[in-house]
Amino acid sequence: MLNKTDRKILKVLQSDASLSRQDMLDATRVSATTLWRRITDLEEAGTIQKRVALLDPVAVGFPVCVFVSIDMKSHDRVDRDSFLDFVRRTPEIMECYSVTGAHDYSLKVRVESVADFEKLLMEQILAHKSVASATSQIALRQHKYSTELPIRAND
Repeated sequence: MLNKTDRKILKVLQSDASLSRQDMLDATRVSATTLWRRITDLEEAGTIQKRVALLDPVAVGFPVCVFVSIDMKSHDRVDRDSFLDFVRRTPEIMECYSVTGAHDYSLKVRVESVADFEKLLMEQILAHKSVASATSQIALRQHKYSTELPIRAND
């Protein structure tokens, strides 16, 4: 269970993990020893999975964002594992979720062009032995994007 100090640290880190040591201390208002011990504990526990730089997909050449709904031919373990292994090995697939409702999986895909998406869809996704069908939606514009979880640091 996260305590108040943990929540404060996590809120600051997910907002800007590149803060200087002093800025982190000022923002969390804990001692240096406590701060680094808690960060280490949170990393070891897997609460902090990794620290990354968030890139602008358009600026680095991946302006096309597509949401893909996947329907599986079968729901047996071998087919699911095979599909999820394919997902993990495919860098264009940014996110994958098992979902409720009419479809089995929902993917978020980033590619350089619609033609690149068509190739990925036709030659890899639909060609996968476990996939029965896929529907896609191309995002026209992103109105909100956040990686910050709504942690309440003051509770």
